[in-house]
Amino acid sequence: MGLTERSSNGESGDTEETRRLYVEFELSASGAVACPVEVYGRDADRIDRQSSDGECHTETARDHDDETEGGSTDTEIRHSKTEITSECFCPIFFDYDCIPKITEVTDEAVVIQAFLPDRDHLSALIDDLREATDDLSLRRLTRVDSVDGDRSNRVTLDLSTLTETERETAAMAVSSGYYETPRETSVGELAADLDITKSAMSQRLSSVESKLALAAFR
Repeated sequence: MGLTERSSNGESGDTEETRRLYVEFELSASGAVACPVEVYGRDADRIDRQSSDGECHTETARDHDDETEGGSTDTEIRHSKTEITSECFCPIFFDYDCIPKITEVTDEAVVIQAFLPDRDHLSALIDDLREATDDLSLRRLTRVDSVDGDRSNRVTLDLSTLTETERETAAMAVSSGYYETPRETSVGELAADLDITKSAMSQRLSSVESKLALAAFR
């Protein structure tokens, strides 16, 4: 399933900002608002969304194959217009100047991906999202420092097996450049940011790395 997100506020002027972090969240379905993505996205092959002037316009496309020999593919298009409210997820991402991309929708959860400039934006975004949903999980985090498209400089962590404390530790380590070569921060500096001892931070990192290593070979 693919998704395209466009946002417009009617103001002129261009801005450009480097995005260093790629994140993937899993959020519990809101339930408080009739989000068309949650309603129609479960069986959609493609989703196109555009928000403007306080309204969310959504089109979902679902392909139906004709099972007869030589049959063609019919596409069902659903269009919906919904008022954006305080219970909606997407405006929270817009507040941090990033575009939410919904990649998976189930009865229980919505998976959203986004690019962010740094760890401070990530931490603040997580805090705001937790106020809007009962269940929030940071599933994947990638630090993107590629040069001319060189993916060898990318560090990716699958955080699905970690506890919340371990996810916080892993997110800080990746976004701060702890796993870069050469390292851009130290265990002591990470510990100071979390206001814990260097020994405690070292133990956290060891736990994170042990779980991630085990998960990689399952």
